[in-house]
Amino acid sequence: MKFCPLKTAAGEPAALAAEYRTARKTDVFRLGERHLFFRKRMTAYYVSYGEIDRFFRRVLMVPVRVSCCGGEMAVEHIVLCSGGEELAVVLLADPRTASSVMEALKERAPHAECVKPPDRDGGENG
Repeated sequence: MKFCPLKTAAGEPAALAAEYRTARKTDVFRLGERHLFFRKRMTAYYVSYGEIDRFFRRVLMVPVRVSCCGGEMAVEHIVLCSGGEELAVVLLADPRTASSVMEALKERAPHAECVKPPDRDGGENG
């Protein structure tokens, strides 16, 4: 498996692989001792907890059409930020685990803000 840093490379791939294997799995994330991991295909992306300065939930309402009727489905993401920019927007496999992921991130990165940044210029609608 290839390890790809979201911000600063952590160095030794063998150490990252060992931390990844022992990390606690929560939905699509693996919570390691020093790094947060998530996978996309055969690549494991990682960021150290010290580099995360903000994280929050983003819920998008996606229109769906099933057979004869339609509606909207809530799709939940966890957004990781550092230095005022979004490092990653990670789609959760199970939206019910969002609160446990947020609590785990609060424990591992207590210095980081757990709020959405304010919209600039009134947001996209306004």
